[in-house]
Amino acid sequence: MTFSLGLTADLLLALAARSLETEHSYPPILRLSPDVNFQTGVAPLSVGGHPRGKGFWRSGALVPRFRSPIIWIAGSEPLDSPEVARLVKALAASGRSVFLETSGRSLPRRLHEFQPSRRFYIAVRFEGRESREGRRSARDGAFRAGLEALRMARRAGFLTCALLVSGPGTAPGELQQLHADISKLDVDGFLITCAALDPGMERNVAELRRRLLTRRWALLSSLLDASAVPAASRRLEEIERQPFSESRPGDFEEGAEPG
Repeated sequence: MTFSLGLTADLLLALAARSLETEHSYPPILRLSPDVNFQTGVAPLSVGGHPRGKGFWRSGALVPRFRSPIIWIAGSEPLDSPEVARLVKALAASGRSVFLETSGRSLPRRLHEFQPSRRFYIAVRFEGRESREGRRSARDGAFRAGLEALRMARRAGFLTCALLVSGPGTAPGELQQLHADISKLDVDGFLITCAALDPGMERNVAELRRRLLTRRWALLSSLLDASAVPAASRRLEEIERQPFSESRPGDFEEGAEPG
């Protein structure tokens, strides 16, 4: 597993933006909301993670005005949008790191529309493993579909990461087991985030990041969590207390840091 030179540079910029945050500064991670209308170029953007008022709408043409170094395309399933591949290509060409969050179910029929890039990551979301008893539930098949999506993207030459989401129903040790299972696929990295604001859940996630993730993927996970909610309601001890890296020869070479 690696952390590319381009993403390293963008993470540094994102951390600098976070530390200098003011009312008029740009968000470290710019999220495109679930209901993007790519055909008309109009999208609701969560700037800094919190909509201004009940609907903070921005034209897709205005995205370049936000200097955010990392773009996160999320939602119920961004691959359901017919224009998402065109948007990803344009954003990656602008020199930013772009993450496309997906459950993986729709990837087999859409992957051919994308092109591998050192600026583009396919982030497959995992919220839990299938029960050993094989009970039918909302999670049935999701784990296998996500694994197959990662395999397919890796074979096609795409950068990939697994997004492990801790929610209210996540069993103890579940994310650790997910990490162990997915690590066998040689993905480029892991992100661990919280599904909701909950002090206990956040403490558990912070501990998992320390134990399972490299420093850079842990920092990126923290920034991603912070981008999902109002900045004033977050406490980012991980970002504020830890230096970005330990200077060693080759630390910032392409793919230098094992993940």
